[in-house]
Amino acid sequence: MSKENAAPPAKSGGKMLLIVVGVCGLMALAAGVAVPYLLMHAPTKDSHAKDESSHGHGQTPKRAYVNFGDVVVNLNEDRLTRYLRVKLLLVVDDHDEKVMTDLIGKNKPLLKNWLISHLSDKSLLEVSGAPGVNKLRREIWHEFNKELFPDGSEKILDIFFEEFVVQ
Repeated sequence: MSKENAAPPAKSGGKMLLIVVGVCGLMALAAGVAVPYLLMHAPTKDSHAKDESSHGHGQTPKRAYVNFGDVVVNLNEDRLTRYLRVKLLLVVDDHDEKVMTDLIGKNKPLLKNWLISHLSDKSLLEVSGAPGVNKLRREIWHEFNKELFPDGSEKILDIFFEEFVVQ
């Protein structure tokens, strides 16, 4: 048999395998980024069920704002030259305002102590920009609800920053 009639070795199968593995890797990477983002922003079933049952269909529930006060902490920076000052408002249902004001007043030392510790662990980079601020709001919301309502009822609907100053 002559060399002219022999077929060259097939290398396209190796290239195809490399392309398939690369595409699968990119899809896995995209899913790894997208899934946590979607899960963080997904509403919980309990909050929708509670809103629909207590406020009727098509009605927007009334909200009240409970003042928590302000906290000033040094950020976790090498020379402690940066500080963060926040003033919080807690968003609650209108009919829970009086109970929540009393509950916050009774537990304020515990909540404020946690908040000071938590904020002082943050670096300037972690509290900068909208993603950092929103993450901080979620962390505070989660911890306040956990401390005030161990049964998981989550009566604090949201946390607003009335003031957010980094200097």
